[in-house]
Amino acid sequence: MPSQAKAYIALVIGAGTLLSLLAAGSWSSVNLRPFAIYLGLAALASALKVRIPGMEGTISPNFVFLLLGIVALQFSQVAVISLAAALVQSLWASAKRPRLLQVAFSAAALVLSSALANKFAHLVLAGSSTDSAVVCVILAGSIYFPVNSGLVSMVIGLAEGRPLKQVCLRCYQWAFPYFMGGIAFAGLVSGAYAPSMLWKGALVLLPATVLAYLYFANLNARVASAAMPVSVSQEEEYAEVRS
Repeated sequence: MPSQAKAYIALVIGAGTLLSLLAAGSWSSVNLRPFAIYLGLAALASALKVRIPGMEGTISPNFVFLLLGIVALQFSQVAVISLAAALVQSLWASAKRPRLLQVAFSAAALVLSSALANKFAHLVLAGSSTDSAVVCVILAGSIYFPVNSGLVSMVIGLAEGRPLKQVCLRCYQWAFPYFMGGIAFAGLVSGAYAPSMLWKGALVLLPATVLAYLYFANLNARVASAAMPVSVSQEEEYAEVRS
């Protein structure tokens, strides 16, 4: 692995670890039932992962429940949910066993993304004249998506020696509609429920996240099938047909 990639990974893991320690130091035990529900839903959504064609990274709808958690929960609780979601996404039903370094980076990247989204959204809301949950979701999502995509694209580009622009465009092409749809649904639900009852909206969104996963999984399978090289036997069959 190139030295630049190692340094970048160490930097991200260090930042994620620091944020996790800060979250642990400010842990709040309020709203434990909603916290447990968001945690369970985010973990479940993390198992619904789809691999981005041509890349080692995966995407999952766990961010939908992270965004709702940013509205309703304390930062420390959101950080714990992010950490758990990253571990499930990295370890659950993986094609090959991920290395510890990969798991640590994924966890740190998700904690960083959610922490920055949480801070930005609440900072903007604190300086404005609104406390709208919908605005909070939109603000958080507008930071979460580029930060998370950028962190992942950067490590893939550095580790594999691929142009960063190419990796970012590939990631953007697949992740953007996924994230925009999730942000839209999370925004709609956050406007329909009070923050204290938003966990009910999270439960309502679960079927939609499953449907989104099924759609993208099917799309991914079709893309992978179209990209598969033609076997020798298939070439012979095609030759017979053409003759």
